[in-house]
Amino acid sequence: MIKSIGFASAWILPVTLANLLPLGWLNGISSSSTPPAPLKALFLTGGGSADYKTLAPFLTNSLSERINVTFDVDFTLDRLTNESFASGYDVVVYDMGFDDANPAAVGHALAAIRNGKPALMIQGAVQAFANTKTVAADWEKAAGMKSAGHDEFESFQTQRMDTNSPILNSWPDDWRTGGDELYHTSGFLGNSHPLLCATSPADGRAHIVCWTQIYGKGRVFATTLGHDMTTTRDPAYLGLLARGLLWSCNKLEPDGKAADGYGKEYNADK
Repeated sequence: MIKSIGFASAWILPVTLANLLPLGWLNGISSSSTPPAPLKALFLTGGGSADYKTLAPFLTNSLSERINVTFDVDFTLDRLTNESFASGYDVVVYDMGFDDANPAAVGHALAAIRNGKPALMIQGAVQAFANTKTVAADWEKAAGMKSAGHDEFESFQTQRMDTNSPILNSWPDDWRTGGDELYHTSGFLGNSHPLLCATSPADGRAHIVCWTQIYGKGRVFATTLGHDMTTTRDPAYLGLLARGLLWSCNKLEPDGKAADGYGKEYNADK
């Protein structure tokens, strides 16, 4: 098992200096002398569909620069064999491409979300466990979208489907990836709410590429963007994930800023 932990910076300013600084000088930093503890995230990754050995450290480091969060990273699904695997974590991030898994282990992940554990599902995670037939349909319900395939790797542009969502704060209206896999939307499920879509250059059909879902008591942020570093290194994309993570944990304000104490000087808009 590979474990990677990032540490959030803590700023403690003398009262006399703090009184001289403009209110909100540090985006999202608590006005009290002691900021809240960082969000603690479990980052489950691995599988065969992407270069997760490169993506996982880049994503966890980049998100820790933008918001007050630390990560434990696991390149296996071993933790899911324990039904209490998510205990002690504020959110679980699924960025993986596993087609096969123990049904009971996947059941533990589903139960955690249903019982209120926030979740992020990134790219291949939306189609995970496709060969584990007894739980594949339930995983699709948790993700909020059915997707049976994707276009070839190519450039495409996104369009907003929600003009008011705080998750899309600072998202460029003309954002275009230099290259990614456009996953096909074959069904939109449950309480899913679309945020972004993209039109396929191949056949002209529109597919949802970013959305939120309420699964049981759990808040799920999901996107099919981010197959490799072409999209992942884009600052706008990293800001999208940062705000999605905060939203899932109910730490995102209506104006798209981090709740007090959960932002960084290098903030989620960069």
